[in-house]
Amino acid sequence: MKTIDHDKLKFIDSIRVIHPRFKKAMDAIEEIHQESLYSDAPSSLLIHGDTGSGKTTLLKTYIDRHMHVSSDVVEGIRYSTQNILHLSLPSPVKYTILTERLLQELKDPYPNKGTVAQKGDRLVKLIRKNRVELIMLDEFQHFVDRDRRKVMLGVTDWFKSLMVQTQIPVIFFGLSEATEVLDLNPQLNRRVIREEIRPFSLETEEDRTEFQRLMFELDKKITTVFETTSNLADEECCERFMYATNGAMHSIMLLLRQAAKNALSRAADCIELVDLARAYERISHINDGKDLNPFAMRDVHLLRKQAE
Repeated sequence: MKTIDHDKLKFIDSIRVIHPRFKKAMDAIEEIHQESLYSDAPSSLLIHGDTGSGKTTLLKTYIDRHMHVSSDVVEGIRYSTQNILHLSLPSPVKYTILTERLLQELKDPYPNKGTVAQKGDRLVKLIRKNRVELIMLDEFQHFVDRDRRKVMLGVTDWFKSLMVQTQIPVIFFGLSEATEVLDLNPQLNRRVIREEIRPFSLETEEDRTEFQRLMFELDKKITTVFETTSNLADEECCERFMYATNGAMHSIMLLLRQAAKNALSRAADCIELVDLARAYERISHINDGKDLNPFAMRDVHLLRKQAE
């Protein structure tokens, strides 16, 4: 196997495309964040979608762009501030554990110390002391107890109380089932706007144009490490990608990155079907339950019949 330039590998792993759906969700977060700076009752936001739709990437991108942490020493005492408080919710969610995890994120030296009420009071004080402007929580669907098939209303009530006390908006990220949490808590529902990140599709002309545009932008970026373009926006190539990934952004990127590495390992001028076929076979969770390798077939019409 040919030794691959590590800089090229790093570039492939760093590729990101700010497509319209991603930008729309990013703009929604920024609007809520700005509202927190002037409103006494800012709205909150739930960003939901299927696995692999790009929610976690969105969260990380926003934190990378907007989070600021600073510290200063006043009269011998060190004070720190952070404008964004973020956490991936544990499962199952209990408000005692959630309080302690948030205290940890805010550098409380004894997050386990005290009664539930005392820890809650410390959390509110630390949020204010750190000048937190926005709280971001991933895995919001953990507010649903799958075993008991019910929403944990005690936790949602506790969190609603925290939002009221701090007057700080929360951005929730979760699977589509997370909407159940809002449906069953009217008071929380009134405070939270919903934004869905849907997978790409080829159902309508508009959908096809949008997906081809995405693949064109990805091809343009990835050509940086190749001699020529890989024609990823070709209509048949898009159909192969759609069958392989069901339009999930995370799967598209996994497949493309692995195919690019395969092409580089054989010193190819661009990504070809053989590289994509090998990548598809390697990434097991993408091909699970599918009978065909869409990149190993010459006739894309068979894929269309399979999709029907």
